[in-house]
Amino acid sequence: MDNKAITAGVRVGGLTDRTEIKILLCYLLAELKQPITQNQLIECVCGQELVNYFEMQSALQHLLDNNLIKEDANGFSILPEGKDIAKQLENVVSSTVKRYAYTMAVNILQYDALKKQHKTIITPVEGGGFNLHCSIEDNDFVIFSFDILMPDENSAKFAGEQFILKGQDMFKCMLGVITDTPSMYKDFLKNNT
Repeated sequence: MDNKAITAGVRVGGLTDRTEIKILLCYLLAELKQPITQNQLIECVCGQELVNYFEMQSALQHLLDNNLIKEDANGFSILPEGKDIAKQLENVVSSTVKRYAYTMAVNILQYDALKKQHKTIITPVEGGGFNLHCSIEDNDFVIFSFDILMPDENSAKFAGEQFILKGQDMFKCMLGVITDTPSMYKDFLKNNT
């Protein structure tokens, strides 16, 4: 059986072997130590052009069928047999590809976790512009929120993304200003200028 993978949409240095794709997926799930959704995996390995989308789907199904991974409401996670394979065959996939895929997966998981707490809503404003509502929430409790008028939708989206990434720092700076505690915002300003 030919083990050569479809390479459409895969950059130079990406995976072109079906076995390597399965090993990479097992490696990622073993290293992450937490479930990852199909969409997160797609963004991590296909969105970064490391693996062809259809090959990834086929590899996931193969791993599921062979009880190497499982899928539940939280996403995919590794089973003991899959961990063994990831460990035994870890040198088959290049360390550069593994490191890049792992870094992307961690970033995606962190961003998605932040999005659950750092929320944004963009609404058009009568007369022009867009209102960006930002909040940090813990369950149903709003810890911090503000609204800001943005000139256009793209600016609002960009600012919203920045809030998701840096909302905690913004909250700390604002708290430092209103409590007259410069130490709370000086480090942020020094590190971001």
